[in-house]
Amino acid sequence: MGTEPRYLGQYQLLERIASGGMGEVWKAMDTHLQRIVAIKFLLSNWRHSAGFVARFQGEARLIASLRHPNIINIHNFAIEEKPGEPPLFYMVMDYVEGQTLAQYLAVTSKLGRFPPHEDILYLFSALAQAIDYAHNRGMIHRDIKPANILLDQRDTRQRALGVPIITDFGIARRQGISGGTVVGSVVGTPLYVAPEQALGSYDEKRSDLYSLGIILYEMLTGIPPFRGDSMMNVLMQHVNQAPTPPELLNEAISEATSAVILKSIAKKPEDRFGSASEMVIALAESFNLPAPEPLIQNLRTMPAHAAISLSYVPLTPVDRPLIAETPPATLATPAIDRQSRGASPVAHTDEIHALPTLAHMAPALIQAASSPTIAVPSRPARSFLSHPRWLTAIAGLIIVLLIVGIAARLWPPSPSSAPPIPHGSVQFSYSLGSSHYDQLQITMQNVPDPPGGKVYYAWIDAPANESYIPHWRLEARQKQIRSGILSDNKVTNLVTPHALFLITLEDASNSHILVPAIDMSSRLYYAQLSPSGGATFEIKACPQNVNSSPCI
Repeated sequence: MGTEPRYLGQYQLLERIASGGMGEVWKAMDTHLQRIVAIKFLLSNWRHSAGFVARFQGEARLIASLRHPNIINIHNFAIEEKPGEPPLFYMVMDYVEGQTLAQYLAVTSKLGRFPPHEDILYLFSALAQAIDYAHNRGMIHRDIKPANILLDQRDTRQRALGVPIITDFGIARRQGISGGTVVGSVVGTPLYVAPEQALGSYDEKRSDLYSLGIILYEMLTGIPPFRGDSMMNVLMQHVNQAPTPPELLNEAISEATSAVILKSIAKKPEDRFGSASEMVIALAESFNLPAPEPLIQNLRTMPAHAAISLSYVPLTPVDRPLIAETPPATLATPAIDRQSRGASPVAHTDEIHALPTLAHMAPALIQAASSPTIAVPSRPARSFLSHPRWLTAIAGLIIVLLIVGIAARLWPPSPSSAPPIPHGSVQFSYSLGSSHYDQLQITMQNVPDPPGGKVYYAWIDAPANESYIPHWRLEARQKQIRSGILSDNKVTNLVTPHALFLITLEDASNSHILVPAIDMSSRLYYAQLSPSGGATFEIKACPQNVNSSPCI
């Protein structure tokens, strides 16, 4: 927005208050009504696509039709067009004084200072009412996350934290309507995205409930359940990995509350709660607090298919599957404040930054793991280590591991363990005046023609690329790829630590691909990049063993 005028019609632009891959938000003065408003500008390349104007107008009307105290009010939307310039799309909405829920969590839960149960119930009750209201009108948000929840400080009569208000319905999707949305195939943010969204399905309202469950997990433990050093790593965890039971991260969490959280983030939508109201009523019961009356009324007035009985939610101590995995070493759980919650402290290290917005996902063939089964025990559970059969099993396991370790050292490597044969190279270079590798050239041979309806894409997926993955469409001719000099004006340094160069197969009909295919069969070639590795890197074929593939 740096080149835009300080006035936009009747609005005087005062200051930019937020920016991201999709656009910018400005604080502005409505000179006609003499009130402060917020204006969101859409800065995406989708502005140039055919049919975008009609989709923007249609979706903006739907969003503006939502009238709820916990959903941001949209006052106006417009398109400004100037000769020789791309159209400027913007929405005018309420300006909310206050921090985001992400900022609130950063100084509370992430530091081990967990909010009292009464505040948590107040917050999630308001969010549940807003989400169910939108769902009952056919709208799915698809990007519920702490950064999209404002805590309005204009009214702190009920709770000091403020009134929660859900924002950014700009990537919402109307249920049952096909043909794309304003933002094409963007479906959420990886830390909070549901497994079915990661696999390319966006029309499930319980995806919003999954995201709400992830926020609940984070608020009560201080960390989201799935973290990693790349977008794809986090997505794979959402699809395949069971979360660590919350009570193992914060001993102040009861098993009943843990059961509610785990049900909220079940892998399969049908295993989650039927509505946000149902989820928060179960949460209130697990806190031993009265269920908020508005949520009870919501359940009574919901359609029969949505008002599912709560009788299957276990609110007594439950057995837990053993989770062998631990969080990454650099992402340990936060310290727990003994004074505020009476829980034992856990070491705290650097927190992860929010990962970029997730967009196109190719059809995936990943085998989705079911959520841990939660069974009500018939008698109090005891430690598995106290049972002699477990001690025997563990002793046997140790012996097996010793034998396997010895065999691995003595057994000669098989021919299949030989390093993969290079298929070509990717060479990086500086453009004129640059001090970083901001250009690349791809040279490959023995590359088969892509199947019908598919096309090759090159990607550089790196932790440094937080909001955008640079990518290029490639042409294969006579079993060769010779790309010529490629660059991307959104990224000034293409070779950063832990960067992964990928070549994938993508749908040729999708011109708005922003994330590489998650399906391992579509990830064909790779090169591991390093700033200390020189300017040229060998391109090798991706192994199809998902457990050891460097292409993940």
